[in-house]
Amino acid sequence: MTSRRLVPACRLTLTVLSGTLWRRKPLYSEIVRRAHHYGLGGAGVFQGIEGFGSDGVINTTRLLSMSDRLPLLIVATDEEPKIYGFLDELDPAMDIESAAIDHVRLAVRDSPKEPGP
Repeated sequence: MTSRRLVPACRLTLTVLSGTLWRRKPLYSEIVRRAHHYGLGGAGVFQGIEGFGSDGVINTTRLLSMSDRLPLLIVATDEEPKIYGFLDELDPAMDIESAAIDHVRLAVRDSPKEPGP
């Protein structure tokens, strides 16, 4: 069985609205691509089923309210300096609704020990 240990880290959560584009591509896709290029430990995109942004309009997945403006959360984790560095590298013109940084502890696998001779 592989053991795990807790290490201090930071979690960056960016909120964007689905349908938001960056140079004719989905904004969430561009942010994940940049996170990968920057070398962050990991990133994922999660779609909300209901929410509102800075415009105050509630968008939902309910049948009578077909919307392409649902909340998307882009969550990335890494060490604190890398998270802050990545956030500083994002273009201020990107239509990011909000950004939150949390101090967390990641459960990481210990490397298996190599059998001795």
